[in-house]
Amino acid sequence: MHSSFFTLRFRAVLLFALFVSISTFAFSADGKTLFEQGHFRQLSRVAQERLKSNPQDAQALSWMSAVYDASGDFDRAVDFSRRATEAAPTSSEIHCQFADVLGDQALKLGVLGGGIQAAHLMRRELDLSLQLDPRNVRCLKESMGLYEQEPAIIGGSKTKARETLQQIYDINQAEGALSEAMLLQMQKRPPAEMEVFLRRAVQLNPRLYRAVVDLTSILDGDGARRYTEAEHFARIGIAADPDRVGCYTYLTAALAHLQRWSDLDAALAEAQRHVPDNAAPLFSAAVALLESSTDLPRAERYLRQYLAHDPEAGAPTQSTAHWKLALVLEKQGRMNDAARELRAAAVKNSNDPAFKKDFKRIAG
Repeated sequence: MHSSFFTLRFRAVLLFALFVSISTFAFSADGKTLFEQGHFRQLSRVAQERLKSNPQDAQALSWMSAVYDASGDFDRAVDFSRRATEAAPTSSEIHCQFADVLGDQALKLGVLGGGIQAAHLMRRELDLSLQLDPRNVRCLKESMGLYEQEPAIIGGSKTKARETLQQIYDINQAEGALSEAMLLQMQKRPPAEMEVFLRRAVQLNPRLYRAVVDLTSILDGDGARRYTEAEHFARIGIAADPDRVGCYTYLTAALAHLQRWSDLDAALAEAQRHVPDNAAPLFSAAVALLESSTDLPRAERYLRQYLAHDPEAGAPTQSTAHWKLALVLEKQGRMNDAARELRAAAVKNSNDPAFKKDFKRIAG
């Protein structure tokens, strides 16, 4: 299951396997990179092209599962993952992807809506994945999280969660430190405790992107507001992988809080060059300006630029951007314009208590 601080195969005939590996290597590596970097629209195109020529392409089916999972369409994500495991029953990674989407589905369904059954299926897929590859760190993290968060009556175990954490440490110390921070987050421990282990993970491996971005999110958060330090680690993450959006969002937020306008413009331009399909850095900079009531015309401009893009899966929705834009306009005294933006946001946010409060105040 995906979380943030504040979300492969046996072939019977060797010659056939060799032919497939040679003929699809570049395409497969491309898709794997897109998956890891969160470029889901591009990944969807790659996967659909492969499925046109082979509807049983297990990797492509698994990628489509990841696309739907990131979009919040968990039923389709589960369907594609199930088909992927049927096409490649001996792939640890594909079983792990199935477990991941089952976990997200379980959270959405809840206890009364079928979430317990989904959690049981998740445990089954995790066990299968780890039987196939006991050193699959991604799957060990999922297993640790399920043990930690599942009630004891249906298999949860704090002891097994710690044992699984130790297995991760035995495989990779940096991943172990990252996983310990994740475990602390599940336990709702203070961010300062998580920060200790995230710093250790980054020190052990500055290229461990998830550790860098999670550390930066803590430093950039309302509880810390250590924006200069957040900038430092965001730039470490960008140097490790300039084609992922995460660290750009924290970098632009930090620079907006620091009111370093030329550096902010440069960071946004860099993000646009490297991650043109995700405008989330514009959104994060605008929200930082809104929070500090600084340069509101700039915040408005950024949000309007964000609304001109089709959001990437997992990025803030257009409805959320309309909502934030309404709050920016309210602070500028433009109440009619603010009300219009809130009405545009109402379809997706009408059940949110915070939205209801803002709507009553502005558009009453």
